[in-house]
Amino acid sequence: MSDSKIQRKKRQEIVVTPGGPRPIERVHRVATGQTVRLNDQGIHTMSLKGKSATIAQMASEEMVITPGGKRPKSHVHKVEAGHILRVTGSRLKKLDSSENIMADFGAVAPGLGKPPAPAGGWVTYGYWNNDTGVPISLLKTNWVVPPPPTTQSGQLIYLFNGIQNSTNILQPVLQWGTSPAGGGNFWAIASWYVGPPGAQAFYSELVQVKPGDVLVGVMTMTGQSGNFFNYSCEFQGIAGPSLPVENIEQLAWCCETLEAYGITKASDYPATRMTQFESINIQTGTTSPNVTWTPFPDPPQAQGFGEHCVVPTNSATNGEVDIFYQP
Repeated sequence: MSDSKIQRKKRQEIVVTPGGPRPIERVHRVATGQTVRLNDQGIHTMSLKGKSATIAQMASEEMVITPGGKRPKSHVHKVEAGHILRVTGSRLKKLDSSENIMADFGAVAPGLGKPPAPAGGWVTYGYWNNDTGVPISLLKTNWVVPPPPTTQSGQLIYLFNGIQNSTNILQPVLQWGTSPAGGGNFWAIASWYVGPPGAQAFYSELVQVKPGDVLVGVMTMTGQSGNFFNYSCEFQGIAGPSLPVENIEQLAWCCETLEAYGITKASDYPATRMTQFESINIQTGTTSPNVTWTPFPDPPQAQGFGEHCVVPTNSATNGEVDIFYQP
């Protein structure tokens, strides 16, 4: 179907809102931190990064896919090496090594009390929620860069371990394909701090890696002041793809995840049966908690091309979560 036919079909589609039926093209999402106003010309506008844009302009903005779902391109930001993300005065800012403010990304969304729902592209994953009462001080996972897919369909594949709070996820990410951080038909790594679809997302330098390379994704709590926490996210031993975030809500919900977009056939996945997330090491404070990973879907069941998750080992010091691309 041509783009023009798709647009005509979209204009004809009617959805039911709390104010009655209307064309789907006239229904718009207002992301966290944005405001809708009526200007002097009677046109509704939406605030965007301190500027005013009409809702039509917002709706037509290019959308990109992060390891956390789709969002406007203007909501995705690079955090260069030597810079940090920090919440100060309830606003999220980027600071340089001398703590000069380089960018202000606006007010931080209030906590939701529980982790946000996984992005729509999450295919299968294992998870564990820290309910010990002691904050997670370390999450470390080893995995091997898999062989490339044998077919190229413009797919975008993300493999990562991560920790979420009620609004964002911090994650060291292996990607195949082109993301807002860059890339192509090769494997590359970057660290990300991502809100739910539509919200702000941040990434580090992107570094290319090769099939067979052993990755060690590490997230470490580096400080705490009351109910606010500092964390670092990095790939152990690899300079560049690191991302420090400071003064944020505690990260508590852990995952080992396959997220993918544009998969049209099984051969669009890596040319291997599975990826093993292994040697998983979790610490709460200075101790190792009791950890039981839950596969999703639970019980494990094949997805569209046989993708599924299996947990061979529940352990805080040497756990394993296996992600399968085929039955």
